Amino acid sequence: MSDEKPLPADKNGQADGDEADELDGLLPLQRRFIDLSATGTSMEDSARELGVCARTLRRWKRRPDVALAIRNRTTESMALARATLAAGANRAARALDELATDATPDHARIVACKAIIENATKLGDVAELVEQVRELRATIAALPSAQSHRRY
Repeated sequence: MSDEKPLPADKNGQADGDEADELDGLLPLQRRFIDLSATGTSMEDSARELGVCARTLRRWKRRPDVALAIRNRTTESMALARATLAAGANRAARALDELATDATPDHARIVACKAIIENATKLGDVAELVEQVRELRATIAALPSAQSHRRY
């Protein structure tokens, strides 16, 4: 499980900002399920933590409003992760540059710096692919339905 905590709630148990709108009408357990799903918690672990059966969670996950909220929360989490890795990649690049000129480089630091840079690059690639998929979906959604052009 992740250390990431859900966004703070207001006095009505609503999350702050726009996501309160998308969570309207959801039970507190469903909101917690969204948080757990977005952080990669397994269905079994989520069921155990929430005190419901996994079958209930699978049913919830099929609901369009819950599925959308999970996707949105996951996207937000990934954006935060990308920003954190980007900042780390900048520090790692500077450290690698310093170590490259140092007569006695620390091997463990070099390996860590390389890992940070590689992961930041991969996350950037994933973000680009996600955007391309969104654009393709929008393009497909804008196309006239194939069935509306069929003649029977």
